[in-house]
Amino acid sequence: MKKVDFSQNYYKNVLVLAYLGDSVFTLMVRKYLVMNYNLKARELNKIANSVVCAKTQAEIMNLLKDQLCEDELDIVMRARNAHINSKAKHSTLHEYSLATQFEALLGYWYLNGDNEKLDNMFVNFVKERL
Repeated sequence: MKKVDFSQNYYKNVLVLAYLGDSVFTLMVRKYLVMNYNLKARELNKIANSVVCAKTQAEIMNLLKDQLCEDELDIVMRARNAHINSKAKHSTLHEYSLATQFEALLGYWYLNGDNEKLDNMFVNFVKERL
């Protein structure tokens, strides 16, 4: 894995990484659904929303934590300590914090071009939920 230059602006703010990671995760789930199910948009959205939520993201983050390298753990810890001024409607503050950590990690992987880790995460922890 290439060494990341943390001096880049987009690595400094983990909430920006989480913002990007949320989009990456949503796109991965929606792409999978469109390619594997012949359903109307409303039905696809209902399935996607069951996975692209703080509770599910928190569950996946808990499963991933033991598999992360030092740089990834740094991102996760910085996201855990970030001051979040909101929370999802249907989750606890702890779940929302874990979901933010998960999204920051995905944003980090995406910016690093680490598609293998994104794909492995999806295959191992998301596909079974769809």
